[in-house]
Amino acid sequence: MNKTLLLVICDFLLLSLLALARFDTPEEDQVEQEVLSEDPIQAQEDIIEVLKLSLELEEESAENMAASLQTTQKELETTSSNLEETKEALETRDEELQLTKEERETLAKAKAELEANLKERIAVIEEKEADVKQLNNVLEEERREADRKLRQMEDLQKELQAKQEAIAQAEKRQQELEAAQQLAEQKAQVLDTQLQLAEAESRLVRENLEQVKSEVTIVRDENQRLQQHASQLATELTEGVNAQTERLTQIAEEVRSAQPRNANEIFSDFIGSGVTIDVRYQKSTRRGGDERIVSVTPVVVSDGLDLKAVFSWDDLDLSENDLRNTSLNLRGDIRLGRRTYPLRRLDFLSLDSRIIVVPLQREWSEYLDVEPFYLATDPLKFPVAVLVDPKNKSYGDAPFKLDTKTPEHFQIDSRLINRLMGEFSPRKSSMMFSKSGDFLGVLVNKEYAVHVDNFVPAETVLVGQPTTVKQLQQGYTRMINQVRRLPSDVR
Repeated sequence: MNKTLLLVICDFLLLSLLALARFDTPEEDQVEQEVLSEDPIQAQEDIIEVLKLSLELEEESAENMAASLQTTQKELETTSSNLEETKEALETRDEELQLTKEERETLAKAKAELEANLKERIAVIEEKEADVKQLNNVLEEERREADRKLRQMEDLQKELQAKQEAIAQAEKRQQELEAAQQLAEQKAQVLDTQLQLAEAESRLVRENLEQVKSEVTIVRDENQRLQQHASQLATELTEGVNAQTERLTQIAEEVRSAQPRNANEIFSDFIGSGVTIDVRYQKSTRRGGDERIVSVTPVVVSDGLDLKAVFSWDDLDLSENDLRNTSLNLRGDIRLGRRTYPLRRLDFLSLDSRIIVVPLQREWSEYLDVEPFYLATDPLKFPVAVLVDPKNKSYGDAPFKLDTKTPEHFQIDSRLINRLMGEFSPRKSSMMFSKSGDFLGVLVNKEYAVHVDNFVPAETVLVGQPTTVKQLQQGYTRMINQVRRLPSDVR
């Protein structure tokens, strides 16, 4: 029912009640005001019922009043002689009229309260309608978000299908190259047969040398020509086989880089390198200088030429008080399985001085239990990286992206971390690898990692020298100044 129409009907019924009410009705016969229910529809039905009951009571009051008027008229005709009684009756009527005015005021107050209550109910209904509209808007937004995620999933499926088709084409090219290689081998066999036939003809010519001396020169020239042709064919065959072998190697590398590696394999290669760096120095404490031994598990990385061990400055556990100690006496060892070599040099990386690089000799690669990691040539090929915590020996998957504020750093989405081993959570000094198995960088905090694409040093520290402490102080000062210039999120 329309709210305006409902208010008009209520006003009309209340005015009718005031006009037709009997003011001499006992108080116990008056209809008590009902309380509206919390349900708006039920409240409207209750009001209609109350109004109907009021109309019925008004009709009954009108009938009673008409009967009362007839009785009063008869009494006036019968008692017209008694003036005193008439005066008393008039005084009584005046009192009843006074009571009627008071009841009218009471009914007016009740009407005002009823209108106020009705307005409150209408406000509650409008508020609930607003809540319903807001809930519908939230549901619509969630539906749009679900549609967007569905479209993203479809795009990923299309990308995966395209990669699978590329792999199938690469396998097809590899089969074609294998067929070409077999054909080249068959040609080589034919040439070998021709060479053997030429040698046989040469032998026959030599046997008949005395009989056909005039043909010796011609046969020798023909033999030389055949030998040159055979040598030329053998050279071309060797070059073709080498080119095909190189192409097969390139195709195999393309197929390997196009297929993401399992995170378990990456973690196994990291742990299985068997490289540990032990650093010893005099720790500055209240009791004096105690020798501290720190074991660091670096990641072994190759840029195609040199071999490096990479880790974070925080792994050394060196404080400013330790660097002020002139008797720091920093030294260390590099352990590769059962072999031990002295630590000679530490480099502060120019990309971010919080990253430390230790040069390794290239001939040490044969002592490694696994192949070293390589620098990623296409770091954004896979949107998800593998994070490895060397200290807690745990790892997990996490999406990442480039930050325009600091293009040298990756931003890690730690909310979507996928724990693959233990209670993993990204922390400083965790290593970051691409799904292709290549090295990406090192985390400088829980949300950012420096992208390591070269090993250019900013400061170099020669370990075990008289200038070691001064060089460490210079590298640490450079690191602090460089970090202060970075955005607050990357510090």
